[in-house]
Amino acid sequence: MVSNLSGLDRLERDVLDESVPLASLLRQVLVMGGRAASESLRAWAQRELKGYNEPDATLPEYRTILAPLKADIMAGPASFIGQEISQRDLPEVARSEIKNDVPVSWGVAEIQATVESASSGHVRLGVRNMSDLARMMTTHQRKLHGSPFVNVTSVYWSVSTSALEGILDQIRTRLAEFIAEIRACMPEGAEEPTPEQIRQAVSVITITAGDNSPIKVTSPIAIAGSDADATIVPEVEKTKRGLRG
Repeated sequence: MVSNLSGLDRLERDVLDESVPLASLLRQVLVMGGRAASESLRAWAQRELKGYNEPDATLPEYRTILAPLKADIMAGPASFIGQEISQRDLPEVARSEIKNDVPVSWGVAEIQATVESASSGHVRLGVRNMSDLARMMTTHQRKLHGSPFVNVTSVYWSVSTSALEGILDQIRTRLAEFIAEIRACMPEGAEEPTPEQIRQAVSVITITAGDNSPIKVTSPIAIAGSDADATIVPEVEKTKRGLRG
């Protein structure tokens, strides 16, 4: 069945329909950005679809979420699964890299799939070389407590799926703002925006591809189901937010 809706009307309808996947919306925006010759709009849509994986990609502020650090620890016959820890519990060499700020660089479809597969309401994100970090933390904890029986088996962030859903909601809200700005630019009776009106709307709501500040975020290498293990590691040369949230 052929729709009689204009491209903008169709996008507006789909943005307001929570059942329409974000990936579908962003593909429409990607095409719109191409027709309007808007590099910022195209780059933003592509990165939301594919993930922020390029060396020069600046992660939007809304894609950094807070999550507690946790560890699974064996102490003799006792075991402590999901023990919340602080940075002081980490080896000194890891404290500047591993914090409670978790960068989420995956594409929107991957975020959505992770939310849907995590029946426990949380996802475990492990740092790269987790086994090495666990061994260093074991040595650190044994010295700290004077006990040779402490054994740290894993270290990870416990991320709430509601925080991941919040990222998706932020993106959908930006799309709604984008449409509203286009509507405000269009004269009464017009069905489709001009390229200039699209570019103006992009500039008003600050949809940009980032300012190339030196922040690199490596995508997860594994995602499983409930309380899953994934790997995500920030390589930060300078703390600076891109895309205003």
